[in-house]
Amino acid sequence: MGIPLDPELSKLFRALGDDTRLLVLYELRKRDDQSLFELCARLFEVHHVTLTRQAITRHLNTLEEAGLIRATWQGRTKVHSLTAGSLEETISPWLEPFCKGNEI
Repeated sequence: MGIPLDPELSKLFRALGDDTRLLVLYELRKRDDQSLFELCARLFEVHHVTLTRQAITRHLNTLEEAGLIRATWQGRTKVHSLTAGSLEETISPWLEPFCKGNEI
């Protein structure tokens, strides 16, 4: 008998399992509402990440699908920001049995 998998939790761990995506989250934590151009510039200037805009867009899409960021349009510019509390809300029910010492 296998352990039931939560697809939302799988998306979350997949999103967090990449160094570039963690850097994107780090930059958005420092300042919300950044455009793709701003994020690409920060990743290059601060972290020396030299990926194409298309590659960064794929990373942003993965983070958005996992519920870690949201994208909104301000005029013709798409801006990205962190979603407050989503990480704790998603992981907390999964960790709770371990914190209480219960078996799965």
